[in-house]
Amino acid sequence: MIALLIWSIIKAIVAWLIIVYAGTNLVGSIGRGLLEKPLDPNEYQDYLKNEVKKWNSSGIVVAILSSIITIAICYYVYSYWGILFLIAFILVMASRIPDLYWEIRVLPKKLGVPYPVPKDLIRKAIKNQESSFWNTLAGLTIWIVLAIIFIAFFIQH
Repeated sequence: MIALLIWSIIKAIVAWLIIVYAGTNLVGSIGRGLLEKPLDPNEYQDYLKNEVKKWNSSGIVVAILSSIITIAICYYVYSYWGILFLIAFILVMASRIPDLYWEIRVLPKKLGVPYPVPKDLIRKAIKNQESSFWNTLAGLTIWIVLAIIFIAFFIQH
């Protein structure tokens, strides 16, 4: 029983790291493709207008491909690992959405700078940001996911 408990903890931590990495990056790819405002070709010189159009369409392509990959991963996780793992994966992705929205839409307006905001300004803004209920809930969600994964591994045996 102790060995099962320890083995479940180890597997849960490894799976948690993978799910957090994959889930946050997939949501980031989808969110950036959908939330970023397209560049205005009229703001650039004539020789750059074609590149601006390519840039705008590439964001949409990345969002579509990331959405397809996310659906495929969700199907795989549900089919081979079960509903608890799928719930954990979806919770991780959902916990990233408020932060992503803040980074892409709210922070540039607040600072008066265009997106993408330089990383040093993001770090300063995070340090000065007031902790809200949604930030706390998103942070707790990551730890809840770890508990869900542990339970899933433990009852799997």
